[in-house]
This record gives sequence, C-alpha cells and structure tokens, in this order.
Amino acid sequence: MDATQRARLDDHAIKAHIILAKSSAEGEVEQNSSYVLGYTGAGLPTRNFFIPLTLSGLTDETLADASAFFRSRNTMYAVSLEEHRVPDGTEYLSKRRYQPLPPQPLMACTHLPAETIQQDDLLIEYVETVPGMTALYSVLEAVFDYSAGEVMLLFPTSQIGQEEIRHYVGYTPEGRPVTVGTAICADNAVSVWNLSALDNFRRRGYATLLLNKILSDATQKGCDLSLIYTTPMGFSLANNLGFKLHALRQWFLPQEIG
Repeated sequence: MDATQRARLDDHAIKAHIILAKSSAEGEVEQNSSYVLGYTGAGLPTRNFFIPLTLSGLTDETLADASAFFRSRNTMYAVSLEEHRVPDGTEYLSKRRYQPLPPQPLMACTHLPAETIQQDDLLIEYVETVPGMTALYSVLEAVFDYSAGEVMLLFPTSQIGQEEIRHYVGYTPEGRPVTVGTAICADNAVSVWNLSALDNFRRRGYATLLLNKILSDATQKGCDLSLIYTTPMGFSLANNLGFKLHALRQWFLPQEIG
C-alpha cells in the first residue's frame, strides 16, 4: 500500500464514523482540524466517540471539552485512538487513568473482488425495506447484545436508501436471517461495519460470502479500497480475503465510566 492509499483510508475511516453518527436517530457531530466528537444517544460508550486526529487534538483541554460535551447530553462515551495518528497517545491516556479496552485490528484491502461468489447456501439481500431492517435488527441484537431500542436508534429506518450507507442481511434457504454487515461508502472507499453471524451459524463461511458480496457491490460503485474493523478472532477471515493490518484502534473509557 502506498502513502496516497494510506492517507485516503485514514480520511475515509473518520468520514465513516461521522456518517454513521449523523445518520443515527439522535445523531450529532462536532468536528475541527484536531478532533471529532460523535453523539448517537446510545447507551454503549463506544457508540459516542471522541477521536483525536492529531497530537494537538489530545490534550487536557480537549479531553475536558469532550467530557463536557457528553456530560451535557447525559451519555457515556469513549476515546477512540489510533496510535499512528497520535504518537504516544496510549501512554498519555493511561497516565490520566483512562481505562483501555482490548485493541481492535483495522484491516485494509487494495484489491476488491469484481464479482460475487456464486453459491446456493446463503441468500444475500441489500436492505431496502422495513422488514429487511427488522431482520438486520434481530441479528445485531443477538450478536452484540444491543437492546431493541438501541439498534433502532443506531440504525433507524431513515437509513434505507441512503447512498453512503448500505445494510446487508444473509438468509438461510429457509429464510432465517443469520448474518449481517453494513457498508459505508465515501470517496471511492468502503468500510465494513458489524460483520457478524449468529453463534449457531458461524464457521459455515456465511460471513465470508457476505463480505465478498459487500465488496463486489462496492467495486461496482467505484470503490477501490476497503477497511474493516475486526476482532482478533476475525483477523484470519479478513486476512484470507486479502486484507492486511492497517492500524490498531483502541478504545479508552474515562474514569467516570471505567
């Protein structure tokens, strides 16, 4: 990956956060050259974020601004840190007793598939209807332990038809929704969020099929780069599809939460 591609992906990662936050039912974003604040109203801290973009964006003053922003909205939040953006940021937050969560690999791909894998095991649909959103909700609630209210808050039906957000659901031949994922397209790059499958339907290749469909559709829309936030357990899945480690993201919880 060259420097231009890396810079494009870094910019896209921030835009994707902003797009998702703004499109939530109570979405609100504040952005400047140093940091981004995103509010969704959800109860999970990592759905309300403070992202320092530069070294000058991570100071006692900006941390105080973030705390005041979220306290005024009576919600929890987390600091999202990528070490390559803010060198020594991890040490800085640790000294201020922010509680770190396990790092998440951010994987990147520069060779997106041009065609969808042909198969009969999984019917994959791009969500265009309220029943489709309901199917999406059912998997997200089961996998991520969201409440019904939270999934409707984070992914309202108003997202249907939005050009930058595309939700996908994979169904078994019997019609049961078992795997989901969300694509955020911006600046000819696509990031994949919430790629997941129900516990009883893992290790069947469903998430791989869904990811292939998301990426091939993105290729048709002109995207040539992709990012995916994964877990250590999901690292091999992304790696097998050509994704390579781009960065590590780590969430930090303020003292009042941690």
